[in-house]
Amino acid sequence: MISPLLSKVHETLKHVDPYSGPTVLLFLCTILLTPLVQRRQQGPNTAPPQLRFLADEEVDNNKEDLLASDEQVKSFADTVLESKAHSGLTFGVDGPWGVGKTSFINLAQHYWEKAKDKVIVCRFEPLRYASEPDLADRLIRDLSSAIQQKVFVPEFRPAVSRYSRLIKGKADISFLGFKLTLEPSQETADELLDDINDVLKRINRRVIIVIDDLDRLDTKTINNVLFAIRRTFNLSQATYVLCYDTEILAGSQEESSRAREFLEKFITVKLSLFVDSLQIRNFLQTDWKIQANQSTTIPPDTMQKLGSVLNELADILGKDKDNATQYLPLVGDLRKVKRFVNAMLLMQLEKSDLGRTDFNKRDLINLILIHLNYPGLFRRIYAEETQGRSGIFSVNRNTKESSYENTGEFCALIQEQNTATFLLKQLFHTDTLNLNWSIPDEKDLASRACFNQTSFRTLEKYLNLIVHFATPEPRETFILYQDAVDQVLKGASIESVLSSHYFRLEQGDHAHDQFWRILANQAHSFTRVITDNAIDTLVEYLPRYSSIDINDRGLRQRSIYTLLQLLDSAGWGETQIHRYRHKNTDTNVMEIAWRVFGEHSYKRKGLLQRLVASARGVLGWRDLMTFRLSCSIDRQSQLHNLYAALIRHNNSNAPIEGDVKKLELAEMREISQRIFSLFKRAYITPRKNFYKEISETSDEVFLGDAPPPISSPSPRNGQSKQDSISLEKYISASRSNVAIFVIYQLSSALPPSGSGVCCGFYDESGTTDKGGIAKLMNKYIFRFCFEPPDENNIFYFLDYCLEHLGNAFSAGEVNDGYYPTKSGLPGGLDPKEMGLYWERNGQLIKDKNLQKEDRSVVT
Repeated sequence: MISPLLSKVHETLKHVDPYSGPTVLLFLCTILLTPLVQRRQQGPNTAPPQLRFLADEEVDNNKEDLLASDEQVKSFADTVLESKAHSGLTFGVDGPWGVGKTSFINLAQHYWEKAKDKVIVCRFEPLRYASEPDLADRLIRDLSSAIQQKVFVPEFRPAVSRYSRLIKGKADISFLGFKLTLEPSQETADELLDDINDVLKRINRRVIIVIDDLDRLDTKTINNVLFAIRRTFNLSQATYVLCYDTEILAGSQEESSRAREFLEKFITVKLSLFVDSLQIRNFLQTDWKIQANQSTTIPPDTMQKLGSVLNELADILGKDKDNATQYLPLVGDLRKVKRFVNAMLLMQLEKSDLGRTDFNKRDLINLILIHLNYPGLFRRIYAEETQGRSGIFSVNRNTKESSYENTGEFCALIQEQNTATFLLKQLFHTDTLNLNWSIPDEKDLASRACFNQTSFRTLEKYLNLIVHFATPEPRETFILYQDAVDQVLKGASIESVLSSHYFRLEQGDHAHDQFWRILANQAHSFTRVITDNAIDTLVEYLPRYSSIDINDRGLRQRSIYTLLQLLDSAGWGETQIHRYRHKNTDTNVMEIAWRVFGEHSYKRKGLLQRLVASARGVLGWRDLMTFRLSCSIDRQSQLHNLYAALIRHNNSNAPIEGDVKKLELAEMREISQRIFSLFKRAYITPRKNFYKEISETSDEVFLGDAPPPISSPSPRNGQSKQDSISLEKYISASRSNVAIFVIYQLSSALPPSGSGVCCGFYDESGTTDKGGIAKLMNKYIFRFCFEPPDENNIFYFLDYCLEHLGNAFSAGEVNDGYYPTKSGLPGGLDPKEMGLYWERNGQLIKDKNLQKEDRSVVT
């Protein structure tokens, strides 16, 4: 059928140029070689490395013997070899699961195999044949195979075959439809065993039959195995080694005594294996790495991170004499320890650095042990203590007694004495943790698993680590900031710390906030050099921090109080020892006032002048007024050294104890007068409008260098997007608050009322306190800042009035909206001066009919 087509092809090839043959051949070779070239260029296929774990495998040689049991193995192996051949000689190797019975026999077998001209080792594994009906037959076959592998004995196989047929009994076969029954010979089992025994004697060999994992079988199979062994006891050339756990074989209490009596009759010589805590400690501290190093995909840094936790576990087993025995049921053998190590590997610790987290290693160990051994209990802890919840396990603060207490449900849960309740007590029990009579510091709150309240969700972090392999972001840990403080205490500059990776302001100012807080709490240990560095750096960084008030004051305002803490704790004295020896006497703490006012060695470096340097603008004045107000003893900020320094700066005999209002008046007088002097020099004398400068200050100055906490409107519950507070509104509110706060502090002549006295209460100088500063400020504001004809000044006045409107909510009224009140509208300004201003300019303001829809006031 295809002949015509082939003839056409043939004709075509006849007319092809003969010189084209090499070209065609080259083309075909190229097609054939192209896949080979591509495969060679791609190189070998290398699968990405996968995380491996410590395998629970028996030891095969002495190099792998992590328990250093070679001497015991040699002694046992020699004993078996030297024992005389007689019927029924059975050695028992007794030990709990995981103690290393199989590894022990493997090592002993190496010694037995050195005497291969005397013994043959047969390893019978009944667990592999548990489903077979006749284990005795399987034992004889394995024995036969082991002997014939070692020596050539033609007469041995027929003897074994006859014994096997005898054990099986009669057999039925069918042939051509006829059913035949074959009866075994009339030989007895003992006669056949004697024949097998004679063969072994002639070849001068003893057989060591090792039966392992006897305790892993069910009761019926165990009986079958023991029956099979019993039936071969006539073999005087056979020595049996059984590996088992007596407690497992004993089973329930009803059968325990019978099982023990049976084992005593069955076992001729018994060896019990133990693993003491010293061997486990050595494994945890060193030996586990030997096995881990065999897995090249386990990174060295992962082993190092695991090592810190495992060293803690080793210390528990070795040094904690009170609790070590309680941990042995959970980590008392190598199998359990390897399981624990693998759990740590599964948590992928190479992605985290436990040394840079707050986790308490002992608490982590206890929780992992609960997770591995009591999954139901762990699931309950996880359900109750995650997603912001606080259940029965975490401790609660007893505010009345300034201590912590457990819930009633938890106390009921730990009534039963077992290993699970022991772990719970180690983790959460206030008596065990000594929380009934001691108050934990911040390090404990951030590291101990018992705490899981709003501010410290420590337990939830542990649970997320174990379940989700999630470690806290470094900026959310306490240890990051404590390490940074330690660097400063060792001589590092604070600037170098704050410019490091985790403290870059481009990532937010939270890290700076935490660092300054923890640094200030430890300022008592500073030297003068560190104190100078801390104060100078903080003052320099203030303009870089946000002034936006979202849920709380911005970091810039909070940092002012940090500055005061530094002054009070370390702003005087050369070192901590100096401050301790000389106490906080007037002479010593006076250095704080020198720092504030710029005197003696701090001349031209006074904090008052530095806070309102010209480059800092109006926000520098809020910094200064916040600083001044926080200095007031009436604020009860526990800055006793600072209070004493300011009170006695100009009057060394002034009392520093007594009526708080009198002390406040004395303390705040000089600092108020000096601050007003600075303001007068900066604004009043050169006729600069403070309100104008506020309005011209850019938004970026309020935001600082860190990214804003919000960038777009974020509606609250039940709030439309149009009504939500945007970043622009927050900036506007901060702008208004600067004007309100600074002007009120300078202009109010009200006497002390429990929240600090204002600058306006004092005179420019002297001690008569007639409100001279307030009069000058009111004159400056109403006759310059608000005074027409500049239209902007009128708007400053109107904005001020709108900022001081009353509202129905604060007044306890039902009606909505804002409205002016006679007492509230002036704010801190003089109502008389406001009235005179309106008499002069009220009609002018009305006639202008000022309407600007795009202008708003946010407070």
